[in-house]
Amino acid sequence: MSATETELPVVSSHLQGSLDAGLHREAREAMTPGVVTIVEDASVRQARRAMRAHGVHAVLVVGRSQGRPIGWVTARGLLSWAERDETMAFAREAVTEAPTSIDPSASVREAVRAISQPGVTHLLVQHHPDRLPEGVISEVDLLALGED
Repeated sequence: MSATETELPVVSSHLQGSLDAGLHREAREAMTPGVVTIVEDASVRQARRAMRAHGVHAVLVVGRSQGRPIGWVTARGLLSWAERDETMAFAREAVTEAPTSIDPSASVREAVRAISQPGVTHLLVQHHPDRLPEGVISEVDLLALGED
């Protein structure tokens, strides 16, 4: 391995074999199209309901005026709201993960590296931060590549 290469995370040999098959594909091939979003001043309860309604583990909170990504409200992050009044708090207060992006033409290998960083569980697939995302990549999306 050269000094400029970064190692992929260590995974089981069975899983590694599944991932190897798709590492050279483009990120857009691994993504789930579209992104479930909620505006920053929606309630935390509305964020939770959006997750359940769409069957996702996170919703992207966007700014009201520009629609720019603020961050992710995740299912894990919402566990801390179990004993609080989630109707009286804004979704932006429940953000637990900063938005991380990857170019649609980046390799799945790059997506695996990015999503393996601490605090990253979702990747916005977009050409530029000022453009709407094409979709999102989660860990589950990457694992599904080995099933093709």
